[in-house]
Amino acid sequence: MKKTTLGVLFIMTSVVYAVAQQHKWTLQECMDYATENSIEILKSRAQMQIAFETLKQQKAAWLPTLSASSSHSVTYRPFQEGSTGFINGNSMSSSSNKTSYNGSYGVNAAWTVFNGNQTANNIKVARLDTEQSELQTQISINSLKEDIVRLYINIMYTKEALKVNQELLKQDETLYERGKELLSQGQIAKYELLELQATVANGKYDIVNTKTQIDQYLLQLKQLLSLPCDDDFDVADISADDAETLLPIPATATVYNSALASRPEIKSADVSIAQSQLNYKIAKAGFLPTISMSAGFGDNHSSGSDNEWFEQMKRNFDASLGLSISVPIFDGRKNKTNTRKAKLNQTIAQLDKEDAGRQLYYTIANYRLDAYNNQQKYIAGKEKLNYNQENYDAIYTKSQIGTMNIVETLNARSLLLTAKQDALQSKYLTLYNRKMLDFYADNKLDL
Repeated sequence: MKKTTLGVLFIMTSVVYAVAQQHKWTLQECMDYATENSIEILKSRAQMQIAFETLKQQKAAWLPTLSASSSHSVTYRPFQEGSTGFINGNSMSSSSNKTSYNGSYGVNAAWTVFNGNQTANNIKVARLDTEQSELQTQISINSLKEDIVRLYINIMYTKEALKVNQELLKQDETLYERGKELLSQGQIAKYELLELQATVANGKYDIVNTKTQIDQYLLQLKQLLSLPCDDDFDVADISADDAETLLPIPATATVYNSALASRPEIKSADVSIAQSQLNYKIAKAGFLPTISMSAGFGDNHSSGSDNEWFEQMKRNFDASLGLSISVPIFDGRKNKTNTRKAKLNQTIAQLDKEDAGRQLYYTIANYRLDAYNNQQKYIAGKEKLNYNQENYDAIYTKSQIGTMNIVETLNARSLLLTAKQDALQSKYLTLYNRKMLDFYADNKLDL
């Protein structure tokens, strides 16, 4: 019975393991996993939490500060003769003891009444810092998603290219076997058979090279996702049909106008401008006076006093309340420099926004241009592929039932391979650039 149970458990474990090994990641799964587990994104989120903690600290600046203190000391006078006077709180005392103990206690509070509205503006800046941090996280996520889609598309294209190479290799091997028959019949020369053999070897080499490229892309994608090093990893295939490839390409202006309203890069630039304006106000507040209040109470005792501890604490207790005004008169040009720097930072923030908008436009324009050009290449490439496919099929069929023209066959094979690779490349580049335009327009990515 135990053996049967163990056997069932072993089979179930094997099935679960096999299913896990066969799982292929979709694009959405890749993006979701990377968003939650990427080291770069986790670091960005940690920075966001730091910004929130800073905001809490700035809000607490409205409250008064409160501190308690206590100090204790022992004094030893080995050569003292007679009584020695000392201050005990608010009165004078004397003691003949060579060793004396003193203790003091205090509680102090301070509150800034007016500082040119710097506290309120610092809170606003800190709040904008949290918003900026969130936007930077979103920028990092968007960049990560773009990299994931690029690698995913490269994997899909390379897998299609692998199928092309494998299909051609089968035909190359068939032609080589046919060539050996023709050589035995004296219809082709030895060197022509060697050319067919070399074609088979090159086909095998192309397959190995293509598989290596797929493994490299998968490794790069795995690294982006921050997956464990020892996990097997593969991605699910996608269907990229002609209908999707030949969809109209959206205009640059249409995508750009949508991106201006939604992209975090532009929102981040707006936040930077608002921060620079607040920092200018904070710098100008340095010219204004600062008003602060303070309050406290204290007490102390000494072992050399004639009074008991409770009596000393009662007599020495004191409380204070104060108001101070600080007016800047000459500060070594500190406030003037800070104000001018803050003004220049306003200009820089405005220029950064213009640059962000310009970079966004050219990014979209490049995606649009690449999408359009590759779509046109695909349309032309399809015609070229159809012609080369028909030409190669005719030559291949003729070689199977009759004589073989080695030069003609290899030339047709080379043209067909180039035509297939060009068509595949144009197809997937069109798909990639189209998806990027959609992403910039509505912040959505799918395949």
